Amino acid sequence: MSVLRRFIAGAKCPGCGLEDKLQLCTEDGREWVACVRCDYTDVRPTEVTMKEPDEEHDNETGVVRFKP
Repeated sequence: MSVLRRFIAGAKCPGCGLEDKLQLCTEDGREWVACVRCDYTDVRPTEVTMKEPDEEHDNETGVVRFKP
């Protein structure tokens, strides 16, 4: 099976800092992000956990923490 590649519009690469260079790649149920300009890659998180809001921050705003 071949790799399905889709660009992520408006996303900025953490490696090179360029916008619109990241792709979401999918193959055999695995997903990862890759930059077409530099060698940056990262595995897409498979689990999402919620962090409790800090007292100094607005209690109506939640923070999402991704875990690979």
